[in-house]
Amino acid sequence: MSQVQRLLGFVRPYSFRLVIAVCLMVVVGASEGITALLIKPIFDVLLDPNSQTAKIALIQAKPPYFPYTIYLQDVLPHWVHNIWDVVAFVIIGVAIIKGIAEFLATYFINYTGHSVVRDLRNLLYSKLIEQSISFFHRNPTGRLMSAITSDTERIQYAVSQTAADTLKQAFTLVFLLGALFYFDWRLALISMVLIPLVVIPSAKLGRYIRTSSRSSQDKMADLNNVLQETFTGIRIVKAFAMEAFEVEKFKTTTRRLLRVSLRWVRAQAVSSPLMEVLGAITIAGLLYYERRLILNHLQTTGDFIAFLYALLKSYEPVKRLTGVSNAYAQALGASEQVFQYLDSQPEMVDKHGAPRLPAFQNEIVFDHVEFDYEDGVPLLRDINLRIGKGEVVALVGSSGAGKTTVASLIPRFFDVNQGRITVDGHDVRDVKLESLRSQIGIVTQETILFNDTVYNNICYGSRWPTEKQVREAARVALAEEFIQEMPQGYQTMIGERGQRLSGGQRQRIAIARALLKNPPILILDEATSELDTESELLVQRALANLMAGRTVMVIAHRLSTVRRAERIVVIDRGTISEVGTHEDLVSRGGIYQRLHELQFVDAQP
Repeated sequence: MSQVQRLLGFVRPYSFRLVIAVCLMVVVGASEGITALLIKPIFDVLLDPNSQTAKIALIQAKPPYFPYTIYLQDVLPHWVHNIWDVVAFVIIGVAIIKGIAEFLATYFINYTGHSVVRDLRNLLYSKLIEQSISFFHRNPTGRLMSAITSDTERIQYAVSQTAADTLKQAFTLVFLLGALFYFDWRLALISMVLIPLVVIPSAKLGRYIRTSSRSSQDKMADLNNVLQETFTGIRIVKAFAMEAFEVEKFKTTTRRLLRVSLRWVRAQAVSSPLMEVLGAITIAGLLYYERRLILNHLQTTGDFIAFLYALLKSYEPVKRLTGVSNAYAQALGASEQVFQYLDSQPEMVDKHGAPRLPAFQNEIVFDHVEFDYEDGVPLLRDINLRIGKGEVVALVGSSGAGKTTVASLIPRFFDVNQGRITVDGHDVRDVKLESLRSQIGIVTQETILFNDTVYNNICYGSRWPTEKQVREAARVALAEEFIQEMPQGYQTMIGERGQRLSGGQRQRIAIARALLKNPPILILDEATSELDTESELLVQRALANLMAGRTVMVIAHRLSTVRRAERIVVIDRGTISEVGTHEDLVSRGGIYQRLHELQFVDAQP
């Protein structure tokens, strides 16, 4: 019930349209009931050879002929002379009113349903994008995508199309039951005895469908994850000729999805045959019972046909409502994962009343910092480091030593376990996160560009820059020349992750983006590690322009890129083992000297 209440909370802003839709669906249901009532005079009066020329007076006969039309001659036009006219006009009028009401009600309900899911998707996306980096490490991309697309699609179907069908069938059932009780209340009660035989199994099937639907959504998330990994890593797949392997992995995943999906399909398919069997039993008994009444002149043919029509029509809503319950069960199963993500609390949040970080003026300090990704497995231990304004500090060390983690703590991608990191004396945990990150620019080894124009990629992260500023940033980043050679220049689409550009071009676009943001603090994480010699020289020149006048932390395996740093900090097994200039460290006999010799000393022939 808590999940249902939460879903209803999203419906509340659209309650006015929903109320109108409900009223219109009442009209639709009433139209079905009126249609059932019209059958009786058709068979008892119109199809009677002696009554085909009956005048208006005939419709004033006592029950059971047409009791609801008494005094009708007072309101009918003078040109209506025959009961055929009355019935014909009523049938046409009811059909028109029903059609208009059903159209408008369906539109309003679907408008509400689609709007609700739009709001839910927006909220879910906003919630996910606020999560910390570690959250995305724990949750596969395919599963997150499945929650926003596939899971919410199930919810959308339930609160739009299924909701419309629910209201229509429910009100239709109510009015048809009213018609049944009007014709023969005893027989109506007998017919209703069979309803629990449908409702109880349907409730049990609904719980089973809900569980199976959740499993199906999980398997769909796995499928999305396989697709995402394969398409993003397509170069590696083809380089290692692993197409057949990936196809087989995909087939295995689809087999699992099929197996789980068929569970709730089987459960859902049971309800319709169950209704057919119970309906056949009821109709057979009804025919036997009504035959005796008609033979004994206790009931007219019109009574029997009208009752039979209303009974058959009422079984359709019951059958559809059991299917509706199954659809809601699937939606509730899908909503479990959605609400689980909505309930996830971001690890990096601003403290209540946190002030904005003032413009950077003096220094960044690591004060006895310790950090670990997993409890009991320390990564950084007792890190003490002071970086002054305008200083270029390089972090070097072997892979896995903790260099990138040290840099990631400054923009507070993660919180330290012990100690603190301060910017001009302000603990980064005590200031607004946005004000901290707005003063930091990052250029990484894996350049992230978006499937957009060159212009918009450079503007990313900057608020309302002028075209002159964008072009100047590209010029300083040594990117303007190749941009102008593109088919549409700055308006050229660069493809997903910038795949239409070379590695050096992507890096220079990223540098232009950082230049346009103009942050006082800059982090360069292996920014040239994947480039060829010519591209590296161009990027190094662009980086030199970017670093001018900024406080810079450089992370690099290639020691050639950090030789001109004012200080080099050597990280080894999560601790700072050496600090100094290149000239000092290369002759000290420590880890830096060993790394230098491995990279620059020629091997003996």
